[in-house]
Amino acid sequence: MKLTKIHTAGSDYLICTEPCQDSSALAMQLLNRRVGIGADGLIMLSEERRVELFLPDGKEGLFSSTALIAAAKYIYDTHGGESRVNLSFKDAVYSVRLSTMRGRVLCAWLDMPRIIPRPMEQLKYYHGIRGEVLRACIVHPKVSVYELCGDHAVFFMESCAALRALNIQSVCRRLEEVLFYGENIDLHFMAVAGDNALALRSWRCRIGEMSALGEGAVLSAYAATEYEIVDSHRIMVKSLNGSFCVELYGNEASLCAKCETVFVGEAV
Repeated sequence: MKLTKIHTAGSDYLICTEPCQDSSALAMQLLNRRVGIGADGLIMLSEERRVELFLPDGKEGLFSSTALIAAAKYIYDTHGGESRVNLSFKDAVYSVRLSTMRGRVLCAWLDMPRIIPRPMEQLKYYHGIRGEVLRACIVHPKVSVYELCGDHAVFFMESCAALRALNIQSVCRRLEEVLFYGENIDLHFMAVAGDNALALRSWRCRIGEMSALGEGAVLSAYAATEYEIVDSHRIMVKSLNGSFCVELYGNEASLCAKCETVFVGEAV
């Protein structure tokens, strides 16, 4: 079985185009970083360019912008250098534009779905026991709630130092227990890191802290425009192990990330 490993903004994915009877079992075998090859996800890519994403625990993954960019990079390398690649994921089609130089992919732009703010819904988190827990976890809480291929909450931190010092595992587990009880929602914590630049830490529900989460980068940039802490439609977002560039067009956005092939090999 031929496998390709691609890094995207700090996340890494194994890509397989060969049919597999049990993709879930294959993912558990290959993605384990101790006894397998190790990666954040296994992408099963069909000839029709349909993407299936499997996680290290064998479960099927949710929408992942970095996985789609990795799949587009693979197609560019193996199918004649297309500058625009359309991919199907869970009955939706996503477009990726590849910026290249001399046949080498420099970065990729993914056209994201429409951002849906939920300003009325976020108000409930400031009152009662929810509000008490929120203020106990974050000193000066500002939370915005959005829908973007799933539900997300963005928290604005007062400084990058506060963001670095955040015990994200303890805080997010507490928030999931009380603030977002019963909700399947990703949590993102961002702070200003310079002119039109943000620092970001992301927590994916039932998985944990993510090395890079493109949806969090997009929503952090969008929230920053709502808070009026940026003055450009192009915003740089630094996540745990990688960086993104976000371009906003009203409630729509494009996400840019670097991607590169790490190795091509075979698994028996």
